[in-house]
Amino acid sequence: MSKYKAIIDLGIDLSRGSVTQFSAEEANATLRKAILDAIDCTDGVFNYKKYRRNKLAAFEIMEEILDVRLEEGIKNQFDSFVDYRSVKFGDSLKFRRENPDLFEIATIAGGTNNLRRQRLSDTAFTIETGWKGVKIYEELERFLAGQVDWVAMINKVERSFTSEIAGDIYAAIKAAYSGLSAPYYETGSWDIDAFNDVVSHVEAATGMSAIVIGTKKAIQKAEPKYVTAGLDVNQRNQDGYFKTIDGTTFGVIPQAHIPGTDTFAIDDDFLLILPNGDEKIIKFIMEGETLIKEVNGQDNADDSQEYVVRKKYGAAVAASTKYGVYILS
Repeated sequence: MSKYKAIIDLGIDLSRGSVTQFSAEEANATLRKAILDAIDCTDGVFNYKKYRRNKLAAFEIMEEILDVRLEEGIKNQFDSFVDYRSVKFGDSLKFRRENPDLFEIATIAGGTNNLRRQRLSDTAFTIETGWKGVKIYEELERFLAGQVDWVAMINKVERSFTSEIAGDIYAAIKAAYSGLSAPYYETGSWDIDAFNDVVSHVEAATGMSAIVIGTKKAIQKAEPKYVTAGLDVNQRNQDGYFKTIDGTTFGVIPQAHIPGTDTFAIDDDFLLILPNGDEKIIKFIMEGETLIKEVNGQDNADDSQEYVVRKKYGAAVAASTKYGVYILS
């Protein structure tokens, strides 16, 4: 257990909004002071020489806070369709998926055992991971004056990585449905009967009820055949969409921007129809911990201080999972 556990816990609680004894501003100030204390600046005033001597403590705290925040953020945002796993550096995780096809039952005469053999089979695959990183810098004068806001740095790095990971997960979703064909693929304007056909095929193939996900704009296009003028309409206005249509549950994929732009990351024209069970269509692997490295300021012509923050992860589709898609025009 890290000797900085209390500080790390405070940083995590801040992201959860579960710090009740302080206001948000007071909690941030408490975390800033705790980081300063960890680098021996116990009087609350930043001292460069003490920082230089004890900076690894600050990095350890920020690395552990980022690890937990990123993990929880991903799980909370994508829990309905992303299977999140964490492994150590150098380890790989093999996913196994049982073949969903049923055995063929033959018509035979009594006493006959001459049947074609069939065996249990499954598909195994691993997720390829790769490094993602960001380099941050600060002017030397501001750094020496103690004007680096460590809490703001943690918060912004976390949001930046979460946004990038969301884009990678959305790309995996698009890859998931782009290779589908009938009867698990339907396109055109909204048609309740065509939609129910795809749902029925997914349920028949998996033996599970279906759940439908899409962006709010996408699922707003889905409407039931019969609507009660009062209750149904009021509920739809409250939620922004029909949560249940013909017994099938709908859920929202949170929209995001492509990092560095104001362009939406995920298309608003598809409904993904998934078996509502333990098996999730997207597999996400976080390999190892967050790594923070300081670049020696003397290496830069302007003496600016640089930090590189890196994570290693990967996302892919469980290709053997039976699912469907409705592309709305």
